[in-house]
Amino acid sequence: MEMICYIHVVAHFILMILNLAGAFDVPPPRDVKVVQSELQWLSPSSDDNVMYTVQYKRGSEPVDDWHNVTSHNGTKFAITKEVYGAIFRVRAEKEGHASEWQISNPVQCVHLNVCIPLMTVNVKPGKTYLSMSHMDKSFEKEYGVNIAFNISSWKVVTGVYSEVQFNVTNNKNEVILNLESGQMYCFQVQYSFYNKPYGNTSEQQCVIIPETPEEAKRRTFLTTILTTFCILTLCGCCIFLLFKNHKKYKQLLRPPVEFPGHLREVKIISARKTRTIFDNLCTLSFSTDHRFPCMRLIQRICQWQCLLWL
Repeated sequence: MEMICYIHVVAHFILMILNLAGAFDVPPPRDVKVVQSELQWLSPSSDDNVMYTVQYKRGSEPVDDWHNVTSHNGTKFAITKEVYGAIFRVRAEKEGHASEWQISNPVQCVHLNVCIPLMTVNVKPGKTYLSMSHMDKSFEKEYGVNIAFNISSWKVVTGVYSEVQFNVTNNKNEVILNLESGQMYCFQVQYSFYNKPYGNTSEQQCVIIPETPEEAKRRTFLTTILTTFCILTLCGCCIFLLFKNHKKYKQLLRPPVEFPGHLREVKIISARKTRTIFDNLCTLSFSTDHRFPCMRLIQRICQWQCLLWL
């Protein structure tokens, strides 16, 4: 009984091997690789009825996360910048059977004319430090010293760009000197291949050059002097206006005079008595002979006072 079970398991295993071998009875494509901007491979046979399935996966994605690209009977496939850093795999298919997958080399900068140098900018008073690097090492391996960095720089003053300065170098660290403090400078970098521009230009990075300690002290000193001068000028103008119009300001600021209640009553009583005496004097003057000069003078004073009381 045990022997029969053993034979059954072995037969089942052999059948699985045969089925698996039948699934890959189509020969796989040969020499799958990325050349320039194309994925290329060689047909396993001269049969034109073979179809090819192409898939790709980026390096940061899971192992089994492959994306279908196309199925066709050609042996070339154009790649774009969107698949930078990805690897491809290709298999042949015929009459429901498929071959094993064949893996390509990863897509790198040397395959695409879209890579740009990576640049970081650090500023110091009067100068700027530029650090360049490659997206990958394929350029250095393929071209060596023939690939260089073409640095462009210019100054921006109130929105107006100055003349662009170019500097081609093989160094990955470059120092730009003699920069004006407080001014804005912009930088870009592009590859130079045999002294000719190659690939795309990086995004411009603009920075403001900081002041030196001496310039900061000088600016603080001048600002202090200017502020002091403005304050003294303003104080002098205020003193001059106050001196010139002090009488007006004195009248405006003087509070109204108010008598206490008991003094107000005395004033009213005194005014009434004075008016009564003055009325009697006026009556006497009008009834007296006008030939006396003093009487005429008293009459005129009475007339004038009566007009005021009216």
